[in-house]
Amino acid sequence: MKKRNQAGDSSQQEKLVEKYFDDLRLNGQKAADYDSEFDGEGVYNRIISVIDQPLPQRRVASRRWIVAASVALVVMSSAVLALYHNSFRNYFYPIQTKQLIAANGQVLNYTLADGTKVWLNGGSKLSYPSEFRGNLREITLEGEAYLEVVHDASKSFIVHTGAIRTQVLGTSFNVKAYPEDTFVKVDVTSGKVGVIPAAEGNKPAQTVFLTPTEEVYINKKNNTALKLTGVDAATLSNWKDGGLVFKNMALREVLNALQHRYNVKMIADANLLKCTISANFTNVSLQNIMVIISKLVKGKVVQEGQVYHFKGKGC
Repeated sequence: MKKRNQAGDSSQQEKLVEKYFDDLRLNGQKAADYDSEFDGEGVYNRIISVIDQPLPQRRVASRRWIVAASVALVVMSSAVLALYHNSFRNYFYPIQTKQLIAANGQVLNYTLADGTKVWLNGGSKLSYPSEFRGNLREITLEGEAYLEVVHDASKSFIVHTGAIRTQVLGTSFNVKAYPEDTFVKVDVTSGKVGVIPAAEGNKPAQTVFLTPTEEVYINKKNNTALKLTGVDAATLSNWKDGGLVFKNMALREVLNALQHRYNVKMIADANLLKCTISANFTNVSLQNIMVIISKLVKGKVVQEGQVYHFKGKGC
């Protein structure tokens, strides 16, 4: 009997063998003249011993090896999939880069895939991914934006403004980086922000760390960074709520902000650009704003077609 049976079936097998011998009546038959006496009892015992014999150790070891190899293969496969998970997803399901554009005269509010809230000022453009993968959350900004970044210690949030990077884990801050401006400004209202200017040659860039009421002013021409304290960042960013407040701000920057708010063109004589403005223009008409500014800079404003031109002797 070549086929081996499990020990649990031995009793049943023994009954079948006994029935087999009873039916043939082997013990009661005489052996043929040319054959020796048939030992039925011996045959019976040998068959029973084969039935009860356990499987060879070699087969058990082989089965164990196969199981172990299968488990190892599953573990290795899982590790490889985990390691290259994002690579596979990026290949089969590439991330889409989207853009949010706020025209002059409007303010847009948008929530990114991670829950971060963004307010985009007029004349600004935001490029962002449809979802954040890997260990970084990166966006690109041209113009001005206020961000409330959702905290995630495992994924830094980075705002690219040209060669300048602003990096946080979770905080609220304002970034101003219009292409026509000669500077980039970052003001913090909560949390901690690291601003990294562009590197100069082989010299590594030094990160400027900011906490609430602090500001960094980076000159894009020479890449110098000036850190200021005691800044009213909440007031500077109230444009997202419809406010229009300026505190000791250069006339050039004031006019730039007004152009994006009212979608008009404004210029000033060079000698007026050094003047600073402190005023609250919230809910004030454009015409009244023009009159107030002209008085503050001791000059006058002339409308030349679609352009407002400030002239005068200056401050």
